[in-house]
Order: sequence, then C-alpha cells, then structure tokens
Amino acid sequence: GGPLSLPLSAEEGGRSEKAPCTEPPATIYSLWQRTATREHLLVYWAYSFLIVSLDESFPLFCLSKASGLAIHEKNIGDIFSGTGFFYITIQYFLLTGLVQRFGFYKTLRIGAFCSVPLCVLIPLSLLTNSGAPPGTLHRSTWVLLSVVYAVVRVFSLLVFSTLTMTTNRTVPSQQRGTMQGLSMLGGSVAKACGPVFSGLFFSSSVEYFVPPRGSVVVFGTFSCLGVCLAVQTLWLHAPAHSSEAFVEEEPERGAQDDHEEEDRPPTF
Repeated sequence: GGPLSLPLSAEEGGRSEKAPCTEPPATIYSLWQRTATREHLLVYWAYSFLIVSLDESFPLFCLSKASGLAIHEKNIGDIFSGTGFFYITIQYFLLTGLVQRFGFYKTLRIGAFCSVPLCVLIPLSLLTNSGAPPGTLHRSTWVLLSVVYAVVRVFSLLVFSTLTMTTNRTVPSQQRGTMQGLSMLGGSVAKACGPVFSGLFFSSSVEYFVPPRGSVVVFGTFSCLGVCLAVQTLWLHAPAHSSEAFVEEEPERGAQDDHEEEDRPPTF
C-alpha cells in the first residue's frame, strides 16, 4: 500500500481548536463580585443621575423669577438651538481626536472634569443678562449659556461612551449581555430619580436662600458633585494583570500590547 499517514501531535500540527469556555453563567451577584465591574457601574449610575438632574434644573433656572433668568419658553428654545449648533461643532473637532490621542481612561477623566463641573458657570448668566428687558435674553447671555451647555453635553457624551467600552472589558465576552442589562437597570433607576431630586432641590434652595443665591447654590452643588465623581474616575483602571482582565484575543499580539491594552481604542 501507500505510505502511512500518522496523526500529528498538537505541538506539530498546531492547535486548530480552541478550548471550550469554562466561565460559569453570569448572575447579578457574580458580576457585582468583580471589583472592576462594580466600580465602573457605580460611576456610570452616579453620572447618569447627576447629568439628568442637571438637565432638569436648567429649564427651572431659566423660568424662575426669583433666582433665575425669568425668560419665556421661546428664549429657552433659542438657547437649546444654539447649544445644538455648538455641540455639533465641538463634537466634530474634539471627540475623535481626544479618544485617538489619549485612549479610553484618560478621555474618560477629561470628560468627567470638563462636563458637569462646568455648570458652575451657568449662574454667570444672571450678570450678563442684568441689563436686558424683563423676559428677554441678551445676546451675550445666549452665547454664554449655549457654549457652556454644549461643552457639558459633548464631554458627557465622552464619559458615557468610554464608560460603556471600559465596563465591557471587565467581564468575559459571553457575560457582557447580562452586564449590560444590569447597567441599564441601574441607569434607568438613577435617571428616574434625577428629575425628582432636581425639582425638590431647586425649589427648596430658591425658597430657603435669598435670591438669586438659590440658583448659585444649586449649580454650585452640582459642580462639586461632578468634581467628586471626576476624582473617582482617577481610580478606575482596566483589570489588566489580573484574573479579571477580559479582552478579546488578537492573533500575533505582543506582550507589550497586553501591557497597554487601555491606550488604543478603535477609531470612531
């Protein structure tokens, strides 16, 4: 007969089959036991609560006659229109460049420090609009509020996008669906509590403090909470060098890439 064909060993023929996944099914408890996953989720939920509370307080500030601008709904619409224009402009020139240059976690921290903390500038509109007729909006006030609010929204987008990507990397790929469900559940609860808190907080501050200090206290408090949350992001890290690191394997990936896994995100 012909020559015999002997089976090759695993070392000679190479490994053509991957070992089956041994990770157990994910549960809320098992996900919560992962330190990196828990820390990322808490920051995501706290930031969701804070940004929704700020979004709900801003129209109250615009309408308030005691501690706000006391402008009409049309003027608020003009502010949001200007915000949309500056939002698109800033996002186009800033978003992709930051992520490509600094990576996931540095971009997350930049976004956290440059979003909610900047809301402390909103009460400055009381000074720029002091000479305007009642119920109207001065052009300088419109520019100030549009730019500030656009910057807050652009950097908040950076926070949410980078948090989503970094949180996904703290669990195995087959557990990401469960983790995303838990993330959305906590985020929905936080976003539902935001309007209730902001309404009570703004009305109480306006009633308790001498006008217009009430609005200054509200946005000053949000700014301080934003700074505290931004500081918390300094302790967020990918669980690289530990059993909790779960990143998709790539062929011919060097050890130096594993060491710097957080620094090169995909292009948006």
